[in-house]
Amino acid sequence: MSPEPHRLVRRILNAAQSVHSALGCGFIESVYARALLVELKKTDLRIEREKLIKIWYGSHIVGKHFLDLVVGETVLIELKAARAIVPVHAAQMKSYLHATGYSTGLILNFGMPELQWELLQSEKREGAGTDGNGVSEPSLNDR
Repeated sequence: MSPEPHRLVRRILNAAQSVHSALGCGFIESVYARALLVELKKTDLRIEREKLIKIWYGSHIVGKHFLDLVVGETVLIELKAARAIVPVHAAQMKSYLHATGYSTGLILNFGMPELQWELLQSEKREGAGTDGNGVSEPSLNDR
């Protein structure tokens, strides 16, 4: 069982800070993803990398997306190596939370001299979520 979300987020942030301290900024996202995976594997947390989700429009699957990381079956992590976390990154995370039914999203930006992060919370929608195979199910409340 995963620790409560705020403790889990703190553990993820500590791991991300260790990665950033060791590597600094300047690499591409995939380098930070692999390093963060190494750091998180030192914990007892369940980690899924590049988890496939299907995007629904009504009763139709209209696309697929790979989530960067899911930790503890609770927190979605979106990795960036950019100049800053900008509003479109938050909008992107909100879309992922909506599509999956997860309630916690963490954007990590390794692209600056100091690690940047933004935590987003979303209410879990009734009828939304995954079927256990990373397939998001449509909500009855979707328009």
